[in-house]
Amino acid sequence: MGALSVPIPSRRLECFYRPLIMAGWAAVLLSVFWFASRYPQLMSKSHQLGQTMPSMTYSHELVHAAANAPLLEKTLFAAINWLDAMKIGMAFGILLGALLHTMLKYYPLKIGKNLYLNSVKGALVGAPMGVCANCAVPAACGVTRGHGRVEVALGFLFSSPNFNPVVVMMTFTAFPLVMSVTKYAVMLLVIVLLVPGLIAWLERREPIKPFASRDDTASCDLTLPAEDCTENFWSVLKGLSADYGKHVWMLVKPTITLMVVASVLSAAILTLLPWPTLLAQVTPARAALVSLVSVFMPVPIALDVMFAAQLQAQGVAPGYVMLFAMTLGTYSIIPTIYLWREVSKRLAAILFVFFFAVGWISALLF
Repeated sequence: MGALSVPIPSRRLECFYRPLIMAGWAAVLLSVFWFASRYPQLMSKSHQLGQTMPSMTYSHELVHAAANAPLLEKTLFAAINWLDAMKIGMAFGILLGALLHTMLKYYPLKIGKNLYLNSVKGALVGAPMGVCANCAVPAACGVTRGHGRVEVALGFLFSSPNFNPVVVMMTFTAFPLVMSVTKYAVMLLVIVLLVPGLIAWLERREPIKPFASRDDTASCDLTLPAEDCTENFWSVLKGLSADYGKHVWMLVKPTITLMVVASVLSAAILTLLPWPTLLAQVTPARAALVSLVSVFMPVPIALDVMFAAQLQAQGVAPGYVMLFAMTLGTYSIIPTIYLWREVSKRLAAILFVFFFAVGWISALLF
């Protein structure tokens, strides 16, 4: 009984307003995205495996262009359909990225110096998120702008579209075992060895510093919360809301521009290239062009599996099926631009060339 009377050190509720508010918003954001949108959508996509898709960049059409429509109309409609397919995932990516930026502003990420373990930790967080490589960019940007580690951001970015449980199930259901195992063996090597190895090599040459916005450098300063717990709930909520809104706007501005440009470029490529001719036969030159386009193309999550499964059902050469399963949606022009502008030009270029080579070699070997 005497032991029960010993006072237990504790802190007042006021000391935890900030983390509780951010944790609450994270729970709301994830719950709405996962249960109202992403996982029902992924399950629906899993039932469409092998069916004909309107395009490799979207699985449904908001607007439809007739087969004999002018080239400009086809391009414009394809761009609109892509933007429609990406709107929910990209909105979530922006809101999540701003939240990560805000959290890291107050509570710096203490994750250790082991680059390889850091990349795996990022991948473990990314796997259940269910965002494509493009929508993962704002979240990765939130990590690096909050002075988090680059390998954590990239582990998240590569894991989310590939190691999501529903996407893994779709991959092993749609393709021969050798294709599925090869894809995931390569992706594990990317996350566990390539990403941290590249960053370690680059940092030996010069430190990789996360980007700080030119129009709001102070927003990336690490301002720790007051330790005296004197702030009331409403002042904490007001301060957090102001920071969060600022970080959302910092991500919205470049993201909208990037999405519009990417939608037009990808739509033009899809419309102009003679796909039946390109996919009719596997040759080194054709495989190189197809791999270049596949790595460039920004697509929603699971579209790589769906499009490759469609080609397989249509009797297209297994090499091209493997090329798209391996590279479409794994990387794209959007994460390339993010890394080029905000992290490292060398890292962006090396990763693009690596996936291009993986796609090209896959087409020739399979």
